[in-house]
Amino acid sequence: MSIYVNRILNMKQIKVIGFDMDHTLVRYHSDKFEELTFKISIDKLINDLGYPEIIRNFKFDFSKAIRGLVIDKEHGNILKVSLYSRIKNSYHGTKPLSYKQQLKLYGGANIDLREEKYLSVDTTFSIAFVIIFSQLIDLKNSNPDLELPVFSELADDVLHVVDVAHRDGTWKEEVKANLETYVIKEEAVVVALERYKKYGKRLWIVTNSGYAYTKALLDHCITPFLKDHKCWSELFEITVTLAAKPKFFTDHLSFLKVDTNSGL
Repeated sequence: MSIYVNRILNMKQIKVIGFDMDHTLVRYHSDKFEELTFKISIDKLINDLGYPEIIRNFKFDFSKAIRGLVIDKEHGNILKVSLYSRIKNSYHGTKPLSYKQQLKLYGGANIDLREEKYLSVDTTFSIAFVIIFSQLIDLKNSNPDLELPVFSELADDVLHVVDVAHRDGTWKEEVKANLETYVIKEEAVVVALERYKKYGKRLWIVTNSGYAYTKALLDHCITPFLKDHKCWSELFEITVTLAAKPKFFTDHLSFLKVDTNSGL
């Protein structure tokens, strides 16, 4: 894993270093990870929200989306915008909009992302979200007899099931059961962490993941490569799980100490 900064940072005066876990200390095989989210979300759309079985025929293609896209919930469009919110590319479902169509809908001006109809998709699961949403738009357009919600509700429903899959532990249990498939092991990360400890840095972890999941991933990714410590827990003075970020940084939250033997 390569890390780049846009200026020199003198670590000599830095006493404490805090880390997130997911996608920071621990990286995932993104294609497998997003495909898992895709499959779980499809199941939840059908089983929890009553979507038609036909959506099980949707295909996952990791190359069909990127992070940082914008959803126009009103029109069912997927937009790629510049740093200054000017539309660079646009799709209706999986089909590209012509420049004339784009101009008719949005004009030549920058769009205002503060409008409620726009949804910025820049989460961990953004690729799965966009792939499902785009195919739902196609399905609705080509099958008017299907009782599918309006475009805005389609977006909200997909966002909901993706969020539930994250919160109810569905995909985390799958990841825990198949760590080699989904998680990348990187010895260089552990070398860097032990180097920090060697030079007196105090290390923390603050993660939104629960203790059992955190322990499983760090046991898998950190402990096997340790040279000067027996376990990842010796590296970190404090490990906060279920941190509820960003509220962790802004609110006065109460925390309980975890019994590391029982996990309670």
